[in-house]
Amino acid sequence: MQMRHTRTPNRYRGLSGINAGPLDPNTMLKDLNDAFEDFKAKRDKEIADLHAGMDAQAKVLAAMKIGGGGSLMTPGDLPGRVSTDDAAALATFGRTGSMGFRAALSSDSDGKGGVVVFPSVSSMLQMRQFNQSALARRARRVTIESGDSFEEPWDLGDPGSVWVGERETRPETTNPDFVLNRVMLQEVYISQSITQRLLDDAAYPLGEWMAERIADKMGRASGEAFVTGDGVNKPRGITQYALSTAVDASRPWGTIQSVKTGVSGAFAAATTSVSPADVLVDTVYALRATYRQNASWLMNSKTAGACRKMKDADGRFIWTDSLVVGQPPIMLGYPVEIDEFIPDIGANAPAIWFGDWAQGYVIVDRPGVRLLRDPYTNKPNVIFYAYQRVGGGLQNSEAIKAVVFGT
Repeated sequence: MQMRHTRTPNRYRGLSGINAGPLDPNTMLKDLNDAFEDFKAKRDKEIADLHAGMDAQAKVLAAMKIGGGGSLMTPGDLPGRVSTDDAAALATFGRTGSMGFRAALSSDSDGKGGVVVFPSVSSMLQMRQFNQSALARRARRVTIESGDSFEEPWDLGDPGSVWVGERETRPETTNPDFVLNRVMLQEVYISQSITQRLLDDAAYPLGEWMAERIADKMGRASGEAFVTGDGVNKPRGITQYALSTAVDASRPWGTIQSVKTGVSGAFAAATTSVSPADVLVDTVYALRATYRQNASWLMNSKTAGACRKMKDADGRFIWTDSLVVGQPPIMLGYPVEIDEFIPDIGANAPAIWFGDWAQGYVIVDRPGVRLLRDPYTNKPNVIFYAYQRVGGGLQNSEAIKAVVFGT
């Protein structure tokens, strides 16, 4: 008897497009495996395309954050530090896609960066530490989103008042006197070249390192200008304003009162009736009470060492070290901030400053430090160009006093 095969509808045609034909188990299994492999290959390609699209979007977002509109420092960061998110983004940004070193970094010279490509070196990249400005931390800070200057009106006048009898006439009293305080934004930049091979082969996250160093250098450059800048293409520092021994009521606005030691380049010598610390006491009470409540001292470490040894007329030290870690020492009841950009003690040098810095000095900046990556201009080097726009200037000349070592 001849067996006849019954043709069964092809249930797999919608999936694989195969023609099952007679029900042969081996053939059907092979066809199903082939169909599944085709299906899997298509899905793997779709997933890979999806991941590639997500990576592209991430790069676009990183470019927006790091390039034209991003920042290495967020408002909450300390000068010279980089936020965790920015550091991670910059590590990738720097490798795949500053500080002004004199020569481009490369992997073929140890001194120019080659030491970081060998696997036997330390897993940490050590960085030299530099001085940061205490004035930059204490001063008032204003961030503007547009424009090249910050303007603020000040009322310097004192409205008049007159006591009168019931039937007496009431003539007009004196009016307020307004002035406009203007602080211009200035620009500071860093241009750093690194070879693409070094970026590819370095054992360290050079993007993060670069961000740290740029932020550190920008902070130091700005901090120094806030103290010593002459105002030409840079902020105007506190030491560049006119000084006068006249009290607040009698000297011009914008002129800082100075209290002199009476000796050129030194404190007054101690006697039975005179203490070297007398000039510091005079400085404290030359400042109005309304500013003293938030006042602090500003000096460099060398001057602080001299003040640390001082005693009053009763033999008590005027300096008290804080018992709380991280808190500044106290001199005559007020915090002492160390700013290495303040001048040393010298002839007629304003080496010690005292005041309410949030009232006395204002820092104006645009948000963050901008970083641009240029792999095209100077192949095979990748140029990292960073810049920041910041300004600073005296805000209230009555809120600050200077101790001048002169007669």
